[in-house]
Amino acid sequence: MTTDRHRSYTGRHWKLAESPAGPAAGQAGALPWVAQACLERRRRGVAVDRWLSPSPADLHDPYAMMGMERAVGRIRLALQKGEAVRIVTDYDVDGTTSSLIIQSCLRALGDAQNLSYHIPDRFDEGYGFSVAAARRAIADGVGLIITADIGVRDHEAVSAAAAAGVDVIVCDHHLPAGDAVPADAFAVLCPPQAGCAYPNPALAACGVSLKLAQALLAEHPKREALQRSLLKMAAIGTVADVVDLGTPENRAIVALGLQALRQDRHSPGLVALLEVAGLTEGPISASDLGFRIGPRINAAGRLDNAMEVIKLFDERDPAQARERAKALDQLNQQRQGIQRQLVKQALAGLPAEPPAFVVAAGPESEGWHRGVVGVVAARIRDALHRPAAVLSIQGAVAVGSVRSVPGVHAVRALDAVSDLLHRYGGHPVAAGFSISTNDIPALQARLAAFVDEYAGSEALVPTLELDVVCPVGDLNEALAVQLERLGPFGKGNPEPLLLVPGLRPERLRPLGQAGKHLLFQAGPVEAVWWSGDRFARDLQEPVDLAVRLGFNHWRGRRTLRLTVEDARPAQPS
Repeated sequence: MTTDRHRSYTGRHWKLAESPAGPAAGQAGALPWVAQACLERRRRGVAVDRWLSPSPADLHDPYAMMGMERAVGRIRLALQKGEAVRIVTDYDVDGTTSSLIIQSCLRALGDAQNLSYHIPDRFDEGYGFSVAAARRAIADGVGLIITADIGVRDHEAVSAAAAAGVDVIVCDHHLPAGDAVPADAFAVLCPPQAGCAYPNPALAACGVSLKLAQALLAEHPKREALQRSLLKMAAIGTVADVVDLGTPENRAIVALGLQALRQDRHSPGLVALLEVAGLTEGPISASDLGFRIGPRINAAGRLDNAMEVIKLFDERDPAQARERAKALDQLNQQRQGIQRQLVKQALAGLPAEPPAFVVAAGPESEGWHRGVVGVVAARIRDALHRPAAVLSIQGAVAVGSVRSVPGVHAVRALDAVSDLLHRYGGHPVAAGFSISTNDIPALQARLAAFVDEYAGSEALVPTLELDVVCPVGDLNEALAVQLERLGPFGKGNPEPLLLVPGLRPERLRPLGQAGKHLLFQAGPVEAVWWSGDRFARDLQEPVDLAVRLGFNHWRGRRTLRLTVEDARPAQPS
């Protein structure tokens, strides 16, 4: 890649991808070349037709996953014997959608009376499959526990269940390289585990749960209809958990799930959730799953109890479903208010020159809501382009969440301070931990030192990667349709970002009640810059724009629109 060292108006350095070599570059006309250049950056050697047309054929054989045959055999035995089965999952979107997938599968196989589920309360029980949950299942006479999105690191709880004669099947994806799976588990379905040759190690837990359901339903007379229904939940969980959409299978899960969400009939609970999210008109996109559906599901686990999500989807009365969906929507609004307040407090408490790894904690954070520290950390990271940890102090113990930047691995950073932590875990960009309150100052100093030593200052330089230069005259509906075919978009397959050079914006005007957004004309296309009103003066002169080209759907109408990501003074060609 080549690097443009001219800072933009948002303070970022722009990186323009090198044009891929090959016959495509010689095609006549700029329009096909723009779409082709964006495609070549994404498809990772996957055939073009396969990339552009995700299908059920992209869903791998579930029995290619290590432990699948053993897990399926044990579940079928439980069904035959009428054993009590309990599903235990995490309280986030990935966990709740996993619970819904496995529950629906087992009910389709006839096990409703002996089936129960449990989702840990974030505040009373904490994260993971706990010993307390294992003991509760033992006391309730459960013969088989199936965990999802938790369990692979919960060795003690798995051993406690096994010692009492309760088998545990783990469906998870949280396994750093080199870590061992619970030795006492009956079966472990986790693509990253040592010895597993499954072709897609990037599945979310809901994807692993979907593979289990695929295997169990293989001989069911309605397997295709059931799988299509389960793909709705798997798509929501996959996008919300921000796993890699650059793999053919994950792309297929989301694309097929979106197709079912757009075309099929839904349960009263899902209908009500789509209504409160404002998704009853126009097509539903992957972005809608991540920014409209996901936060409303997550709000239950953040502020209340994630069991409310299961109750919503189990509800068969449309009126009651609407009330439950409205309750989730209200929780999400409450979460947004708490989040705004805490972000403001956290940023105000930082020094003028923030450290390389921001740790927001102190006397003023006493009582900060544990359910929102993760999203607050994300906002601080985005504002400062630094990894951030936000802690909620609960007396002698603090619970924290980390959100990191691409150059700093969140879990490896916590590995470096593991002697201070009670427990921790997560992903490269997001992690959670607990720590003694007295150790917070040491945590802050050592995390900053970790970034300085292992990542360096370059990791803290905000950059913006652009796909291709696109003259303003080539921004049209035909190109937007071609670019749309590259979706679904998300991690590993970002929406194409185009560099439109030397453009003079016209008819600039504020948008929204507070006037903080900016609307203007960019050649023949309307452009919107969310939270961009502060740059209105800068746009009085010719600029280069970093934009996404797509469609705006409003009251049944579809219009072409540019969404501006950034701008800089026009550079010499």
